[in-house]
Amino acid sequence: MTTNTGATLGMTNYNENSSPQLAVVNSMTSYIHMGLDQLDVSCLSSPLIIADFGSSHGRNSIQAMKIIIEYLEKTNKLFTPPIVIHNDLPTNDWTTLFQLLAKDNSYHALANGHSFYEQCLPLNSLSIGFSSFSINWLSKIPCKISNNRFYMFADENERQAFKDQAKLDLTSFLEHRSQELKHGGILLLSISSVDQQGLDCLSFGLDKLYTCARSLFSTKELSDFTPPVYYRSLFDRCLLS
Repeated sequence: MTTNTGATLGMTNYNENSSPQLAVVNSMTSYIHMGLDQLDVSCLSSPLIIADFGSSHGRNSIQAMKIIIEYLEKTNKLFTPPIVIHNDLPTNDWTTLFQLLAKDNSYHALANGHSFYEQCLPLNSLSIGFSSFSINWLSKIPCKISNNRFYMFADENERQAFKDQAKLDLTSFLEHRSQELKHGGILLLSISSVDQQGLDCLSFGLDKLYTCARSLFSTKELSDFTPPVYYRSLFDRCLLS
């Protein structure tokens, strides 16, 4: 997410309305462990720096960081307490995140208010990068959508514009993370995607949401309703689609 024109500026009540995203984080546990098994701590200086890119208001992010830290402790890969960096937009509800961190108080944490499509950390500083349910948000809305406000219902040219923007954004994300990662570090990503037919579980609900919006919003409000979101194809083909 980013502060570019047309991009998401922040969310409200995310902690109270993100149980499906939290379920995804918990379902990733075995895959997180598999990734951490590849972490070569002999190449990494202490303390380990762990960053969650797209932390939002903190509930899901804190859970993910605790899964990572607990497994590092279990596998004797922590020699000193790690430093966790929670990254999100400057407009994020940082107060809620800080309150949750203070209440949990199980690790040392810092905040980073930058778009994750930009450089967020010093070069060669990151040991473990994590992101879940965040990279589907684009850096900007590439075009207005004529017959709906969600890209999956757009015409061919409009869908292509969203597809091209998603490719540019993912390339930018990976380039910056590769520069920030230390040699021996790892990147753990959960990216929302579509099936082989190009469908996702949200299409039906979003179509109904647009129908409701048409009856409630003014013409101007409806024109601003397009979210900067794109669901890519399977990860092994995402750079091409």
